[in-house]
Amino acid sequence: MPEAFDQVIAYHLRTKHQPHAMARGPARMDWARQPNPFRSYEGAPHINLERLGFIDAADGISGPSALTVKNLARLFFESLALSGQKSLAGSKWHLRVNPSSGNLHPTEGYLIAGPVEGLEGSPGVYHYAPKDHALELLANVEGCQSLCLPRGTFLIGLTSIYGRSSWKYGERAYRYCMIDLGHALAAVTVAARCLGWAAALWDDLGTDDLARLLGLGTRPTKGMATRESSLESNSEKELPDVLLAIFSDGKAHREALDCADLSRLNLQTLPIRPNTLSPEHIAWPEIDLVSEDAKKPPTTDVYASFSSTSDQMPFEFCRILRKRRSAKALDGKTSMQRESFHAILEAALSEQLPSGLLPWRPYIHPVIFVHRVEGLERGLYILLRDPAEKESLRAAMKRDFVWEKPSRTPEGLELYLLAQGDGRLAARETSCRQSIASDGCFAAAMMAELEGPLHEFGPWFYSRLHWECGMVGQAFYLASEAAGFQGCGIGCFFDDMVHSMLGLTGLKYQDLYHFTVGRAEIDPRLIDLPAYD
Repeated sequence: MPEAFDQVIAYHLRTKHQPHAMARGPARMDWARQPNPFRSYEGAPHINLERLGFIDAADGISGPSALTVKNLARLFFESLALSGQKSLAGSKWHLRVNPSSGNLHPTEGYLIAGPVEGLEGSPGVYHYAPKDHALELLANVEGCQSLCLPRGTFLIGLTSIYGRSSWKYGERAYRYCMIDLGHALAAVTVAARCLGWAAALWDDLGTDDLARLLGLGTRPTKGMATRESSLESNSEKELPDVLLAIFSDGKAHREALDCADLSRLNLQTLPIRPNTLSPEHIAWPEIDLVSEDAKKPPTTDVYASFSSTSDQMPFEFCRILRKRRSAKALDGKTSMQRESFHAILEAALSEQLPSGLLPWRPYIHPVIFVHRVEGLERGLYILLRDPAEKESLRAAMKRDFVWEKPSRTPEGLELYLLAQGDGRLAARETSCRQSIASDGCFAAAMMAELEGPLHEFGPWFYSRLHWECGMVGQAFYLASEAAGFQGCGIGCFFDDMVHSMLGLTGLKYQDLYHFTVGRAEIDPRLIDLPAYD
């Protein structure tokens, strides 16, 4: 464990961007080797799903909704499906409901379910194929009782294919994949809640057991190409990340989940073969090493000390899930009302969805550059998602920070002014000199407690810190859309420049993700097309 901890920290330090030297990546964009963003399985039975979203339910959905294949279709359509297409100068590309760094989409989704109304066959493991909005049956589960799930409960598994992100981002890709995983977790959680269903992070299962459950650890047999053999031979590793339990009765029965039984499931794998994603790959050993060092062992009630809560989503909010877009540029002039700013920040608190899914106390605290918010001074602020961390952060930061709560700040929103002044240049410079960070109404640098959680839980928690960043980012995305604004995640930033600006030293707090919100500029060259032809 100490060696794995040191290796994870070494990876974190090695993959920082610096103004004079960026983290190691490809020398150029090799378009001939760009990985296919869509996984499919040759030989897998194909179950097409209806393209139904919440906008089709004119009077709303009164939850909890019944567990049927039609509502499963809604869940996937509003979380992991295609949301549109863009066209420019003869090129065309897809957008998805869940955002991804560089639109590369390393995250894959899986369904593990018992008998579901309208879904024929025995309990099984399915891959979700967003390009067709379909399920592919990969394995049958022997005996419904062996699934050991409460009635009306099913599982969503999420995995990462690092090669999709490393093609563009090189050794830093592990960070991007984990942030994308957080966005996907949030997308599924919110869509489930819009159906009146509850979600719980089932994080007691170890990485190896989760790989086996999803079929990623099956060994080849004569005459049958398994997923692992094909993926390994093509350097297209797909690695398991997390399991979500979805409860269609609207109540999270954490006590009913038994990872020991789940790890012993008897799977009957079908003769299937995954598609090849790219003819060639560049190896990035650093990613293989950190993913191995950050593997999670089996645990029992590891987060028992913290319990999160959340309310049902307002249905009008549910209607915007497929409308979310990442802004490519912001207009640099629009101001935001203070009430909208407060609402966006409140959406990221731990007692709200999607962050309410996480069973650990909040470790991410956004440092906010306020550029144009009516009734609020320009300056540098911090949002404490765990108020108990205030004195520790205050002691770690510059002594001349004022730590004043602005007037008319809503009760329960721990927002503090650190320093007044125009922070647009600082926001742009620290975000790899990208003007999108200075042209919005505000920008945020997500400060994480790093050393403490890794010592408390283990080096495997490094990925969870990035998940939390992604979930905070997804909350910003959705709340911004609801307020009439647009957001954009920023993966390129100068970590240590931010730390120096704040007076932080050491590894107690580290910057893991940036985000910006404002009014998007429309590119007239882009043509919007429907998600599905």
